[in-house]
Amino acid sequence: MADCEGRCHAECERRHLDGVEQTRDSSWAWPERPHIIVCAGPERSGSTWLYNAVRLLHRQGRVPLDSYWMHTLSEDKLTQRLQSGANLCIKTHEWEPEYREMVPRFSKHIVIMHRDLRGVVASYRRLGWAASLPRKYVDDHMQWRNHATLDIKYENVIRDGKSQLAELASHLGLAPSDEDVAAVHRELTDLQSSSGGGVDQVSKLWPGHISINTKKYRDCADTQDAPLNQLNDEREGQSLLRRFPEYMEGYGYTAA
Repeated sequence: MADCEGRCHAECERRHLDGVEQTRDSSWAWPERPHIIVCAGPERSGSTWLYNAVRLLHRQGRVPLDSYWMHTLSEDKLTQRLQSGANLCIKTHEWEPEYREMVPRFSKHIVIMHRDLRGVVASYRRLGWAASLPRKYVDDHMQWRNHATLDIKYENVIRDGKSQLAELASHLGLAPSDEDVAAVHRELTDLQSSSGGGVDQVSKLWPGHISINTKKYRDCADTQDAPLNQLNDEREGQSLLRRFPEYMEGYGYTAA
């Protein structure tokens, strides 16, 4: 189901439900007071995993959730989308000054992820996006961090996705069984990028979204941070440490 009625584009901000979500009915646990979950944080740090984890944990528990991408949040957009009676999951990246008052007022949960910036730059380069990071990347993240109700480490998701799912579910007030968590973890692991060359509007996965390195180390509990963030550019790595100490030191990403 796509509220855009097939008129999608890469940045489509309308609702897209998968086949299971389209079957929801009165037997599902519709919330008495629908609330908003914002999945924020910078690109290439696991934000799409986070978005799908929230979506699939609700689906597994048969709790209705409408999931959206939004480039810019507004009160009108959020209020309109709450009318369905389902909880909302909003995926977004950038921070705007007006969010300081609006986002905490509208959102019950603000969940973000963080990753060693050396791995972010390596991912940027793999996709041909940029050779380094702009100042705004970190500034926006630090603003989201100031308002976050949960901040998940990307590297922990790769090492032990099930434990991070369980923590996320608890934070969201969901109570999945161990079997439910394992089922969601399997589905997240099996998610595939769009085969048509564009974004998959349900999962928000793009072609090439998941790297070979990520697949190699997934569920390898003993993996250290460094192999998950191989930049192979010592000069740029040192530059990131100098330019963004509030992020790199704040999250403990100081080791080579």
